[in-house]
Amino acid sequence: MACIEKIYSVSALVGSNKCNANCAFCAARELRKDAGTDNQMPHTFKSALKLSARYGGWSLSLTGSGEPTCSPEAVTNALKDYLEVANQGAYYPNVNLFTNGILLADDDFCNDWLPEWKKLGLTAIAVSIHDINEDGQAKAYGLNQYPSLTKIFNNIKKHGLQCRATLLLRKGAVDNANTYKEAIETLRGHGVHNITSWCVGNPDATYNEFSPNFIGRLSIKFWLKRNTKLCHGHVWGGGVFDYKGTLVRLTDYVTKHDPKKDFVRQLVVFQDGMVAYSWIKEGAICLLP
Repeated sequence: MACIEKIYSVSALVGSNKCNANCAFCAARELRKDAGTDNQMPHTFKSALKLSARYGGWSLSLTGSGEPTCSPEAVTNALKDYLEVANQGAYYPNVNLFTNGILLADDDFCNDWLPEWKKLGLTAIAVSIHDINEDGQAKAYGLNQYPSLTKIFNNIKKHGLQCRATLLLRKGAVDNANTYKEAIETLRGHGVHNITSWCVGNPDATYNEFSPNFIGRLSIKFWLKRNTKLCHGHVWGGGVFDYKGTLVRLTDYVTKHDPKKDFVRQLVVFQDGMVAYSWIKEGAICLLP
């Protein structure tokens, strides 16, 4: 066992199991049985924030086993908990909400919640992108219609939050160098200059029928090598690239914790209160005070 020297981030599941989409490849569906209904975070959330901050953590990500914006009170309570520990010294410069973006096209919803979330420390909203047009987004999310991406990103910017995107690499959509470049350019046109991309796959980090094939994945890596400047590599794999002033990350969705390494990619706070060193819980349970 190595001595841990760095814990880079915290990822926390918030909200109920309610979702306004129906993705065939949802990786979080199996976690919904543990989702609560009281909109409160487990007490281990604050402990995880303090521990990661003590070991140099710089990023907090709020996500869900359902869609977190369908439980806005839960997002608010998570941010209140974060602000409490931030005022005690456990401050994170990057506080991100990961969402399918659907409710962010609703002006009333944004006016009601986004100013409050910003005051509580939210810095950015990352919208999951499966396709660069609304018809493709609707198909991926199992909907008849997906709202305007322009509207979604304009609402985020209107309330002074950073626009981020999670670009999901999926067979038949963004799955090779050409479609990857097109997606990056389209998102840049929407004012998104921080893009994280990873392959759709299984919760245990293996590929499945929805994942791009090997040739497609390889072509994306070669495109990044030829057309971008590597800013830095991630110790767990992948890296951050500069493409015309836009930060583009290519990484894996999940990383199995290696006890022989001296770092932890993230502490994951599950809705039943469990904290693990990875989304792959086996062999990676973290015991907190």
